[in-house]
Amino acid sequence: MSTLATKTTEPRRNDLDAMKGLGILCVVTGHFIEYYRGAAPWLNALFTCIYLFHMALFCTASGAVARFSLKKLITQQLWLYLVSQVGMLLFRVIALKEDLAREGGVLLNLITPWRHMWYLYALMFWMLTVPLLGMARQKGGGVRLAAFAVSVAVGLAGGLVDWPLSLGRVFSFFPFYAFGFLYSQTLEDWQHSGSRRFVLAAVVGLFYVFAALKIVTADPMVYEGARIFEADSYAVGGYTMADRAVFILIGIATTVALAGLVGGSRALANLGRRTLPVYILHMPIYALLVQLGCYEASGSRGLGAICAWLCLMIPAVFALCTSRPVCLVMDGIANFWYKKKSGLLTKKP
Repeated sequence: MSTLATKTTEPRRNDLDAMKGLGILCVVTGHFIEYYRGAAPWLNALFTCIYLFHMALFCTASGAVARFSLKKLITQQLWLYLVSQVGMLLFRVIALKEDLAREGGVLLNLITPWRHMWYLYALMFWMLTVPLLGMARQKGGGVRLAAFAVSVAVGLAGGLVDWPLSLGRVFSFFPFYAFGFLYSQTLEDWQHSGSRRFVLAAVVGLFYVFAALKIVTADPMVYEGARIFEADSYAVGGYTMADRAVFILIGIATTVALAGLVGGSRALANLGRRTLPVYILHMPIYALLVQLGCYEASGSRGLGAICAWLCLMIPAVFALCTSRPVCLVMDGIANFWYKKKSGLLTKKP
């Protein structure tokens, strides 16, 4: 995930920012409606459909702009992850009243990503693959396709192991990151592919309509879990390698289809440039609202109250987290060492 004003030698691509803008809308919506799964079949359908592609969008966009930099890895990505994790630990102890000693201790909880923090965690591992992916992209053609096939194989094989320290998603979502990096230019060209992009969008749209109708009409109500979270091993989650392969296929097809449709959206691109504060802060806000009983209170008043609550809170979270003061603070924290103190790393004795 890019910071708010990342220094680069190339102009920002609006299409990738638009993908991230749509992605963060889906992330926040998915997380904020999760509590109410079961309140109505259409909420289950919306949740499942969002989870089939929302992180594929993010991972692909992140891969498309990736450039290997050891300085960035250490002074920005690792720094931001550790600072955020410390903040989350304090929040969990003070606001959520968690006993970290019963959950493995402070050090284990500092290293292991809390909930949504897995993405910042995964980006550091994926950055290490960029030199190899870069060589494959430069070769092009069959070499590039082979590199993508290897990334898919890594993602599928990762589910065979019950990884410690929440490493499962580092493997399961890696194919999307690799796809974005290897086919970055293809994604940009796809916006100008004429009728082909609309045909793909129509096919993908029909798939989601069918999937949603199947969930809405199911009896008993359908609750998707491990197959859309992709965090657990196959043995623990109770799903198969074939399920993950389908998940990867759906995510890539949806990402390409959406890239052709929303790449020109200025509104989404503007939001995409402010994803960092929204991504980091929305989950603590959600957890605090649950802790305070706000979700339970609105849920007890029926579906109308649930809809009103969600329609109020989701825009409020975006308004708060994309506000200029919040963005400036988050940007300052993220780039404290990477930009302001970068001279310390290059200063000659």
